[in-house]
Amino acid sequence: MDSDYGTARELSDLQKLRSHYQPELPPCLQGTTVSVEFGDVTTAADPLGAHTISRSFPHTYGQPIAHFLRASAKVPDAQIITDHPAVRVGVVFCGRQSPGGHNVIWGLLDALKVHNPKSTLLGFLGGSEGLFAQKTLEITDQILATYKNQGGYDLLGRTKDQIRTTEQVNASLKACTTLKLDALVIIGGVTSNTDAAQLAETFAERKCPTKVVGIPVTLNGDLKNQFVETNVGFDTICKVNSQLISNVCTDALSAEKYYYFIRLMGRKASHVALECTLQSHPNMVILAEEVASSKLTLFDITKQLCDAVQARGEQDKHHGVILLPEGLIESIPEVYALLQEIHGLIKVGVSADNISAQLSPWASALFEFLPPFIRKQLLLHPESDDSAQLSQIETEKLLAHLVEAEMNKRLKEGTYKGKKFNAICHFFGYQARGSLPSKFDCDYAYVLGHIGYHIIAAGLNGYMATVTNLKNPLNKWRCAAAPITAMLTVKRYGRGHGASNLGKPALHPATVDLKGKAYELLRQNATKFLMDDVYRNPGPLQFDGPGADAKPVTLCVEDQDYMGRIKKLQEYLDKVRSIVKPGCSPDVLKAALCAMTSVTDILSVMSSPSSGTTPF
Repeated sequence: MDSDYGTARELSDLQKLRSHYQPELPPCLQGTTVSVEFGDVTTAADPLGAHTISRSFPHTYGQPIAHFLRASAKVPDAQIITDHPAVRVGVVFCGRQSPGGHNVIWGLLDALKVHNPKSTLLGFLGGSEGLFAQKTLEITDQILATYKNQGGYDLLGRTKDQIRTTEQVNASLKACTTLKLDALVIIGGVTSNTDAAQLAETFAERKCPTKVVGIPVTLNGDLKNQFVETNVGFDTICKVNSQLISNVCTDALSAEKYYYFIRLMGRKASHVALECTLQSHPNMVILAEEVASSKLTLFDITKQLCDAVQARGEQDKHHGVILLPEGLIESIPEVYALLQEIHGLIKVGVSADNISAQLSPWASALFEFLPPFIRKQLLLHPESDDSAQLSQIETEKLLAHLVEAEMNKRLKEGTYKGKKFNAICHFFGYQARGSLPSKFDCDYAYVLGHIGYHIIAAGLNGYMATVTNLKNPLNKWRCAAAPITAMLTVKRYGRGHGASNLGKPALHPATVDLKGKAYELLRQNATKFLMDDVYRNPGPLQFDGPGADAKPVTLCVEDQDYMGRIKKLQEYLDKVRSIVKPGCSPDVLKAALCAMTSVTDILSVMSSPSSGTTPF
């Protein structure tokens, strides 16, 4: 199998056309001279966890933000990096494949070669397993030729997304030392970048010269925080799925007799489901975050769906499209508790055939209530992070089954007088993962690859490449590097996957913000979507013309430019310093003191652990 990695692909005419597309770079990364400005040292967004994080990461916590600027930028403290010796860099795909991953490697290679043609980029074959085994492929422009702007991870392949155990960390250290790597670039999501942070700390502690760099690539869109606005692959996944959903909507409207239940990939968070809803306007979406927040039971969800079917039936509409995130099943309180019991029994060696007999009475009653196919799926061995195998649990069929039973009951009782309920179920998961990446993902990934090089050139360790202001044109993007430790939080309570990491600093999946603008937009349109069939078809993925430059709705409606605001704050502080100097009038000094006292008092209250603003 190793011999297949890096071999030239057989490309279609469209793939050939895409392979010739040259992604753009923002002005700050163009040319061979880039300057770097180091900002203030970072802190944890979670004040309660700051001590735990700083104690766990003594070598990499509290590092400054790095802003990359064009050489001509007039910033007093910016440094132009002039020394670009030949370096050896390793790159590894960790986690599930996401469209655009190959362009990260392309951007990294181009940046390496433009600054020193003698630099070497080694790709690890087969993901983290290839890293441990030191299986490499030297990446050249010729090898990359048929992988540029293409989907998948088949240039290098991937396996488990884990570099966590002592043996795995030691194997990584040995590989980087043996191969004399100046840097290791890890491409992945939440789990992979948590491991990257720990690996960077371990390398620093053991005085290994290899720098560790993280790149945010995950189709789930859940690696989001104040530094990271979206992830490579999320835009493509949502556009491809939205077209499929829209096609189904048109089919539903044409036949007028089926309800389509569509489950979408995305793990615990519902970002993909929310974005696809805002793009394609199906009749309903049930977000896992809504269910968890309101503690909705299986009965509550079934009733909500049945009431919607009945309301539409009263308007002589007997069709519809309903979206469900794959993480929904773990957000239902009683099902989650049942899963915890099942996983606990699996851990102690109880076989699947004997589990039902050892469940508590209430769990046993729920288990027996569920259809046989769901019972079988709930008994699957949990993932390495203790979550259920969400992609294998057919939540859409479970809810369709329960809704059908309830609607038949209402029909028999005479409380519902519409037509017989008919459901068709789909799971849109793997269909989009290998798609050609969107123009946005091609550009974004390529830019992140370039930033990865500049992080290495600046000698930084334990940093993630970041781009903010993404909703604006590419020439307005802000390129930076943020310490991964500044993104870590410490969970003190938890449910679902990740609960076993309580008390440990980690990057945790960002869930849909039920107070955010994207969710507010959904709620404003929920009734219209439900009753009026305002289906919207964005069409196939576009690379030119109308739609080619479209970006995720959830990215565009949020006002996220955190790094831009940090820069703006610095400008205000500098302005205060320039005005309030020895010799200024007493009135100016008095006004400054009064204003600053008020500001610091407010910020102290907001930043205190007891303020209630702490993220968990």
